[in-house]
Amino acid sequence: MIISRDILWKGIIEDLFDDFLWYFLPDLAQNEVDFSQGFEFLDKELDSLLPENERSKRHADKLVKFYTKTNKIGFALLHIEVQGYPDAHFAERMYEYSYRIRDRWKCEVCSFVLYTDNKLDFHPTKFEKRYYTSHILYEFGTFDLSQKSEAMLEVAGNPFSIVMKVAKKAIEKGQLSDKKQLVWKVALTKELYQAGYSRKKIQHIFDFLRFYVTFATPNSKELFDQNVEPITKPVKPMGI
Repeated sequence: MIISRDILWKGIIEDLFDDFLWYFLPDLAQNEVDFSQGFEFLDKELDSLLPENERSKRHADKLVKFYTKTNKIGFALLHIEVQGYPDAHFAERMYEYSYRIRDRWKCEVCSFVLYTDNKLDFHPTKFEKRYYTSHILYEFGTFDLSQKSEAMLEVAGNPFSIVMKVAKKAIEKGQLSDKKQLVWKVALTKELYQAGYSRKKIQHIFDFLRFYVTFATPNSKELFDQNVEPITKPVKPMGI
């Protein structure tokens, strides 16, 4: 079974959205987000903002409506992009998304990018354009996974730490044999099941771990299943 990484990211962000906020945007979570009112995921609305010829190029993006503690309107929007390959027009696309979102909903918009590859030349943090007397400068928040060590990815008590460790290993996949992949996958599975997270969160993260980085041979997958069965047996994994 093969599941695209874009689908896996969209799923894990939605399933663990509160943990995502505390992991990447703790100031926003602490000062602005009213968690008691929940969230609304506006993926279809985000898709409608794109021209018809661009919709087939959709990436791992999310648009989330959250209720605020301080905003007079009562809500704001978070635009998330998970970018895993070079795109020369990416910064401009972020800018275009921002003004289209703002124009439609007339509210504050926070933009955030998670870079999951190691192509440092294609990890912009802003879009800037000048033309005579006009100057556009649009900056957005970013998290560059390739520049983080495994220790830096650990946030105590936050299950998204394990998600990020899996993504970090994916960058190194080309340098790792199936045997070495088996070792780290089993180790992270043990860490996940011993961390004391809720059953539902464990199920979501374990599915992400299983499908995000795949083995080269079916035999290695079988060995992984055999090795983790004693660990996962108390909590049966949920399919995506």
